[in-house]
Amino acid sequence: MNNRHLVIEQGGSRAILTGLGATLAIKLAGLKSWSSIGGISGGAIPALLLADNADPLRIIETTMALDFLKLLRPASGDTGPLRSFATELDGKRSVAHKFIARLLRRGMRHTDGLGELIDAQVKEWPESFWTMALTENSHILFTASGVFEYGFDGSYNVLSEEPAPLSLAIRATCAIPGLLEAVPYMGRFLFDGALSPLGGCPASVVQQHFMGAEGTIVRVASTGKDSRKNNFLCRVGRKLLCHDSDRIELADDGKADININAHVAEVHAMRFRLTEGQKVAGLLAGFNAAVFELSAHSHAFQEGLNPLSHCADFGQLVALVRGFVSSQGLA
Repeated sequence: MNNRHLVIEQGGSRAILTGLGATLAIKLAGLKSWSSIGGISGGAIPALLLADNADPLRIIETTMALDFLKLLRPASGDTGPLRSFATELDGKRSVAHKFIARLLRRGMRHTDGLGELIDAQVKEWPESFWTMALTENSHILFTASGVFEYGFDGSYNVLSEEPAPLSLAIRATCAIPGLLEAVPYMGRFLFDGALSPLGGCPASVVQQHFMGAEGTIVRVASTGKDSRKNNFLCRVGRKLLCHDSDRIELADDGKADININAHVAEVHAMRFRLTEGQKVAGLLAGFNAAVFELSAHSHAFQEGLNPLSHCADFGQLVALVRGFVSSQGLA
């Protein structure tokens, strides 16, 4: 297998859509051999579907039919494991002692619906897939071979030699503080991977955990009108929730060999009620950005690439995907 890694970075709804568009291009280009495929926050969802070799036509159909907001149901008030600031987890008092941190754990919505969707779509943990969430003091890395904790103080701990439930890992990496409830796991509360001090594209995690030598890292990112605001909110959330995160040297978000950056102004990261037009714009932006960058770096792929061209509209994208599915005998 080529020493090649894909990382899809954070960005809420926009990262989901542009990430799905980019992975459609990657699949249609014929790129199959990946040492690892990972994503954080919203980027974890398209990364998971690519790693699971999901039917690209089904991805489009499901995305267009799905109401993102229905996956994030209103929190149930004072019920559940986060019901009070003095809550106990596994018989131990909550680690968080600051009022703001405890408050942000609760969230206005929970992600059970998202977990149910993941359980329905993906039955087993794909071997190459990884995602990451944050605690107040560490990174939690979820993989097919187990769950690993990298402390901000440089410590390392194997939390489990078995993979965690996929739905739990996805819910954890998407747990936006204050908006979505934190996810309890092994005496810890897990938050959005977007809070990582390693940056929006944690390529250093790939290098540290999956690579002994240099390889090709492909990064998928997205930007929009709200990008500066979202970056600011991530910095604030990190300061409020992640103690000692300043011990970690901040990473360069663009530290990858191939950078696929989709700009789509119509889709805001934190908006989950999306129109059909916004979904189409996100998918097309991700697909076309990936086509451009893959073509520009075709020399990096020894097996060669299937020829791809930009899609001017959604109908053209669907036709390309249908043709690919038919050629692969998947129809």
